[in-house]
Amino acid sequence: MEALAVRLEGALPRHVSVSRQRDGLLSKTSHVASIELRAERAVYRVVVEKGVLAATRAKVVRGVIISTSPIKMSEWLAEVRAEVRILAEQAGDAAEVLHDFL
Repeated sequence: MEALAVRLEGALPRHVSVSRQRDGLLSKTSHVASIELRAERAVYRVVVEKGVLAATRAKVVRGVIISTSPIKMSEWLAEVRAEVRILAEQAGDAAEVLHDFL
C-alpha cells in the first residue's frame, strides 16, 4: 500500500491525500493508514482496519458528498485506475497548452 500511496501522491498531489500512522508511541517509522483520491464525481478511499483493506466510493454532486458505499477492492482499483487516467489526460492537456503558450 505504501508504493501505491507514493505513486499517487507523486502523480496527482492535488487530488490525493494519504494518512500515515506511527508504528508505535516512540517509533520513528510509520505506515499508510488510508489513501483518498478526490475526482470530479467521486471520492475513492481505502483504509487499513486491523490489517484488512476496506474500500469505499463516495458520490459527489456539486462538491458535496451525497452517499458513501463500500466496494470490493478489485472494483476500487479498476475505478481508481480509470479516474487516474482521466486526471492524467486533463493534466497533460493543460501542460501541452502551457508548453505551446511558452
